[in-house]
Amino acid sequence: MKRRHALIICHDFPPVGGIAVQRPLKFAKYLGEFGWKVTVLTADHVYSATPDPSLLDEIPEDVQIVRVTDPVSKQLARWSGRIVGDGSTSTPQASAQARRPLWKRLAWGAWKWAQEHALIPDESVVWAIRAGFAARRIVRQRVIDCIYTTSGPQSTQLAGLIASAFTRTPWIADFRDPWTDNLHFHHRGWRAALERHLERTVFARASAIVTVTDGFWRLFAAKYPHRALDIHVIRNGVDEADFPPAPARRRNEEEPFTFFYGGILYPGRSADALFQAVHRLLQSGHIAPNRIRIQFAGVLDYPGHHHHARLIRELGLEAVMEPLGYLPRREALARMLAADATLLIGDQSEQAKDYVPGKLYEYLYAGRPILAMLREGEAADLIRREQAGIIVPPDDPDAIAQAMLHLMAQPATERRTWNPAYSRRAQAQQLARLMDDALAVQTESTAWSSMSWDV
Repeated sequence: MKRRHALIICHDFPPVGGIAVQRPLKFAKYLGEFGWKVTVLTADHVYSATPDPSLLDEIPEDVQIVRVTDPVSKQLARWSGRIVGDGSTSTPQASAQARRPLWKRLAWGAWKWAQEHALIPDESVVWAIRAGFAARRIVRQRVIDCIYTTSGPQSTQLAGLIASAFTRTPWIADFRDPWTDNLHFHHRGWRAALERHLERTVFARASAIVTVTDGFWRLFAAKYPHRALDIHVIRNGVDEADFPPAPARRRNEEEPFTFFYGGILYPGRSADALFQAVHRLLQSGHIAPNRIRIQFAGVLDYPGHHHHARLIRELGLEAVMEPLGYLPRREALARMLAADATLLIGDQSEQAKDYVPGKLYEYLYAGRPILAMLREGEAADLIRREQAGIIVPPDDPDAIAQAMLHLMAQPATERRTWNPAYSRRAQAQQLARLMDDALAVQTESTAWSSMSWDV
């Protein structure tokens, strides 16, 4: 049987790194096992906080990559202190901005205006429009059977909307996060109305909708009840092949107890309470500085920001904190496996209850006890269901301190059993089945249309 051909459209893809690229990367890697040839349409000239060229080695040789320049990101890359990673843009501190030349300050003001009034829904929209028309050509030239888009940035869905409108190709829209119900969505007035209209259009035109948590499914199903049967959950997960062999768990009592965090911190996802907890433990004498290490692999502070670095100095935590910066993926996973416990820091917002951070699945596979600083919700329920760790409020230093003491008092244990339902290969199979169904519906619809004309 002839292999079907899928077009994956995503803004971020290797050599961009970070947890967000793992979903499209693993679908591209494994869909071939389930009868789907893959072409990836992605952005070029992306300035990222988390570059990881090593991920390019994971892309199968038969996966074709088409890159469309993102002119906005390309320009941002030229500005000192600018960073474009997860669809958001960091703001330099006032003191740093004041030192900029006048032309740069004027350019910064123009950029902020454009973000609010022209680049809608986000700064990747120019790329998305270009990608949509590039996708139209790819669909016709390469005989694409199904289009798959994944966001954020949310403008990626506009590329799918354009391509499917011109080609009538089945289109699956994947939302890793909500759009206008996102905990980071703060627009009002005409801007909010326009984005809601765009969201409704995507939900109306896509052949099927995919999301990553049950909470998001309930949100979308309640908002678009006429599409409830077309909304599906394909969770994030883990590719077991990414992980090196796990070390034996024979902790030397002379070595410090190591907590590992991998990911990005920002004002809504702050480590302040964690740092305060460690400070209190050291000040009270419950823990000696040589008995604990906190490793941070990722973005502790965006360029131009120094909040967490300053807090470490103010609390005198330099001896116990190890900011590692962004590490190549395999090295970060090796450190995760070698740690005595892992740290999960959730967002403080009430809306965070429906979010399950992608790194949580990696923590579950690593099998180390998890200290989860989370609001009650789906992620906390998952940790309890897997009996994987301790959940405490993300803004309670005393609760965090007690949880750390509890974990440090436990003997070293072997890794927990991994749940294969969270395998990236299994999730690629889910997407393949969904694309098969969308293609079958399209074929049936075309056949009925032809019969109607014959009659």
